[in-house]
Amino acid sequence: MKRIFLILLFLITTFFSCSKNKEITFEQGEHLALSPSVSWAVVIEPYAAFREESNWQSQTLDHCRLGDVLLIESSKITQKSSDGKNSKKEIWYRFDRGWLCQTSVSVYQNKFKAQKISSDLLK
Repeated sequence: MKRIFLILLFLITTFFSCSKNKEITFEQGEHLALSPSVSWAVVIEPYAAFREESNWQSQTLDHCRLGDVLLIESSKITQKSSDGKNSKKEIWYRFDRGWLCQTSVSVYQNKFKAQKISSDLLK
């Protein structure tokens, strides 16, 4: 009886695991969504200003909002203050519309994770 049960369980499991061909398809441009060489950012402030350069005194180029998902083009570490003793380092991220400081975004390894966090923020 136990042997028949195991054979039946094996056949059922095999049938259901092989019966569907689940093909993953990506939209055009989505090939970067899972690329290990690309990172994604989610804006975590209600509004943030893109800067022309990677510093707070730089000119504002554009704005973004809470939950926006952005492709990170590059990053840069800068000194927050000019005196050597109390200087703190900041990470700035470059996007197609300008620079944002690390305090404005959270960084993720793939686009799908970033989109999930974005949708959770907007609930």
